[in-house]
Parts: sequence; C-alpha cells; structure tokens
Amino acid sequence: MQTTVIQIGQAEAVIAVTVFLVGLGVSWGNLTTKIGDISSTLKDKIEPDLKEVREKFSSVKDRVETLWQDKFAIARSPRQLNERGMEILEGSGIRSILERMKAKLLAAIRSKNPKNAYDAEQTVLEVVAEMPKYCPGVIDELKNGAFKAGQNIDTVLLVGGIYFRNQVFPELGFSLTDLDKTKN
Repeated sequence: MQTTVIQIGQAEAVIAVTVFLVGLGVSWGNLTTKIGDISSTLKDKIEPDLKEVREKFSSVKDRVETLWQDKFAIARSPRQLNERGMEILEGSGIRSILERMKAKLLAAIRSKNPKNAYDAEQTVLEVVAEMPKYCPGVIDELKNGAFKAGQNIDTVLLVGGIYFRNQVFPELGFSLTDLDKTKN
C-alpha cells in the first residue's frame, strides 16, 4: 500500500485562510443585512398593525363588559340591578359584607375625592371591585358567596358595587337622579 502525501505550501495556506475569512465576512454582512431588514419590517409594518389591533381590542373589551353588566343590571342611567342582580346580591351575601365594611370602603372612596356624580359612581364601583385590597381577609367570604350564587367574584363585586353606590351616594353629596350634577 502506498500513502499519498499532500503538501501545502505557505502561499496556498495564505490563500485558503484569506478565502475562508472573506467568505466569513460576506456571510456576516448578509446576516446583518437580513436582521436589519427584519427589524425594519417589524418596526414599519407590524408595529403599526399591532397598535390598531390593540385599539380595536380595547373597544371590543368595553362593549363586552357592557353586555356582561347588562345581564345583572338594567342599562339606563343610573344602572340599576335587575332581577338576576338582586338574586346575586342576596344569594352571595355581598350585601351583608358591604354593610359590615361600609366605613372602610367609604373612607377609600372619599380619599379619591370624586368631583361629580359620574366620578363618584366610577370610584364606588372601582373601590368595591378592589374590596380585598381595602378589606383584607374578606376574599374567602367573597369566594364562598360567589360559589353559592353560582357566579364569579367579579360578578358579585359588580352587583355589590351597584348596590353600594345606591347606599352611599347621598353620603357623598350626590343624587342618583342627576348624574351630571357637580359636587358643591
């Protein structure tokens, strides 16, 4: 058996390394260009589309929330509990929870200093929706009540918020019959 020996001279080695490095540089340049093109496409084409999708989703979210609220409260101004809402109010025990926690919740509402009936209504609904934040330890009671009423906690808190608004509006200096009235 005969072995073949390949000898590479210095000139050939320099040419091979140079060709390799030039190929590597060209590949790196192409990769950088492609990444730049992708970045440009993301910024110029996809990002504006995502903004539009976010805006449309927000609009749909508001409409779905309104439909959800309509299941438990009559859609008029001011929104009032319907028969199903009243069943949840009684069946969940949220009424007694709100009566027991009235002082804490009312203090939280007043601390936000609503200036008109609309702001007061939104503040009442917001504070009741965040009741566990203002009344630590009430979450288990809310869960049990939601289970008894066959609803989720958000629904129980919405119903409770509408009921509570009716109870505390006069104490906040507002009338339910005139949501546009500004506070003196």
